[in-house]
Amino acid sequence: MADSSEGSDIDEVINSDLNEIRQDDFNELNDIPDDVDVPADRVVREQWIQAMFREEEGEMREFVGFQEEWKTNNFHSREKIPYNRKPGAKIEIPDVVTPIQVFSRIFTEELWMRLVTETNLYADQTRSATPSNSKWVPVTVKEMKTFVGLCLAMGILRLPSRRDFWRQKKWLFRTTIPQAISRDRFDIIWRYLHLQDNKSNDVKQSDKLWKVRWYLDYLKDRFQELYEVDGFVSVDESMVKFKGRLAFRQYLPLKPTKWGIKVWVMAESSTGYVSNFQVYTGREGGSSEKGLAHRIVMDLAGPYFGSQLSIFMDNFYSGVPLFEELKAHGLNACGTVRSNRKGIPPKPPAMEKHRYQVYQKDDLTFCAWQDTKVVLVLSNYHEPMAEGSVRRRRGEDIQREVRVPACVSDYQKHMKGVDLLDQMVSYYQFQHRSKKWWRRLFFFFLSVSCYNSFIAARSAGAYKGCYKEWQEDLAQELVTPVTAKSAPQCAAAPVTASAEHDCEKIFEKRKICRECSLSKSGTEARPGATVYGCRQCNVPLHIECFGKHCRSTRK
Repeated sequence: MADSSEGSDIDEVINSDLNEIRQDDFNELNDIPDDVDVPADRVVREQWIQAMFREEEGEMREFVGFQEEWKTNNFHSREKIPYNRKPGAKIEIPDVVTPIQVFSRIFTEELWMRLVTETNLYADQTRSATPSNSKWVPVTVKEMKTFVGLCLAMGILRLPSRRDFWRQKKWLFRTTIPQAISRDRFDIIWRYLHLQDNKSNDVKQSDKLWKVRWYLDYLKDRFQELYEVDGFVSVDESMVKFKGRLAFRQYLPLKPTKWGIKVWVMAESSTGYVSNFQVYTGREGGSSEKGLAHRIVMDLAGPYFGSQLSIFMDNFYSGVPLFEELKAHGLNACGTVRSNRKGIPPKPPAMEKHRYQVYQKDDLTFCAWQDTKVVLVLSNYHEPMAEGSVRRRRGEDIQREVRVPACVSDYQKHMKGVDLLDQMVSYYQFQHRSKKWWRRLFFFFLSVSCYNSFIAARSAGAYKGCYKEWQEDLAQELVTPVTAKSAPQCAAAPVTASAEHDCEKIFEKRKICRECSLSKSGTEARPGATVYGCRQCNVPLHIECFGKHCRSTRK
């Protein structure tokens, strides 16, 4: 008994001492600095947490940011921080501007010189390794601009074959392109067009995009220097059509272009302006990349950290970890989400059509809305109780406004950026066939550069026309050294009865005389060839056949 009594006394002393220690610790925790570590002792740690979040009235306030469960009521509001960058063109654009003035801020003289240098170098390397009888003269910057300008023009004026642009026998195919550049010269520039020295030691051959890497990086920097988005962007895939043999060729059955090269694109929601992009080169090391969608979004959003930019994406990318990380980097995010993603609430039971259920956890808002099927939307900045509207038929012929959570209406409004880009670029894109995959990327981003320059000029109010007129004017400015509106025709006007004709040597190679070909048609006689022809009509003619040709045009 003595031992028991003595032990009890000892326990009381120890407990008293521990209580005094814990009370002292508790008193000190009320004004604890931020850099103090969490106490290891369980009791002291609990007191430490209580002291950190005790209000003046003595009641515990909610620990916002560390909730363990989703809740469907008692939502807390959050402060909406506005986008802190000035949207619009970053450069000074005059009140009246021509396309070449803005386009030259993307395709600078440095880029043109690089194209010319690499093309001439590749031609020399190829012809020294495999001698050719074709005539080659080093290409100049002016010729390269003409070549690119004609490619833009061919995206608008489409013919079955590239060679049809130089056909002159039938009036249906007569264009002014032969007066800008000969067919053979265009073909040989097309043949030797190049972007990167194959023998250079400065490139990483392990990079699957090494042939176009500098070109893509250069354009990406120019896009971000030219224009600032308005605070709402969408992230989605864009497909560059290519059906040839390529290790990283992709198949997306739901896209209009099903086979090709996948490009991850961040585009402004309202205009489709491309602010950032990344070409997908497939699996690395034979295995799928874990967290691919998470990495892609973070890479594309990197230049906008801290700007409070709002990013919209589909269910391939959306997830709780991604949205929490974007929030930590000062970015807003909203998108549809898959029901099997970790961290989201279970799908609610069936609801009446156009009914919805909202959940909240920390800065995240989750919504399940019953449309024709359940639509799940996740956001890291929308208020749970905020509402918007979408248009639905509700089984009727006339569309009506339907009240939905704000995250659903905003998603429908701002998720169209990349689709708008694909639509606009596809209208007038140069699509001539080639076995070289990198040419597809070159001409795709040429079209994107043309469209981006159009958006920048229109945002400044310096251009009132449509995108088709912009590309037409740009093509003509690249081909001719004058502005588009005052540019003369590249070729003479169609010959009339009062027009004068000149017989000159206008061809480098001998061509079939037109009059001989017409007169000997249906016979076994072969028409002769000549380097002479009518300057105004651009047709080959023998000198002795020239008078007959002039008389026939005056009838």
